[in-house]
Amino acid sequence: MAASEAVSESEHLKSLIISTAQELWDDKVALGKFLNVVRRSEGFVKLADALEQSEVRPAKPSFFGVNSTEFQS
Repeated sequence: MAASEAVSESEHLKSLIISTAQELWDDKVALGKFLNVVRRSEGFVKLADALEQSEVRPAKPSFFGVNSTEFQS
């Protein structure tokens, strides 16, 4: 049960990170600060790097295989 809870928490966090990056996309200063905070979290460094290097607004979290929908509009 703990493993499924950990996966679920990870999915929720990943969804929140992607959704927040979508909202901050036009404000590159705020986006950069947010992604620097995300990089401090264990396990999300690669995601933050990928979002920062992207030249296009990230897709909805479900595109990345994230099952959580609580942060999606």
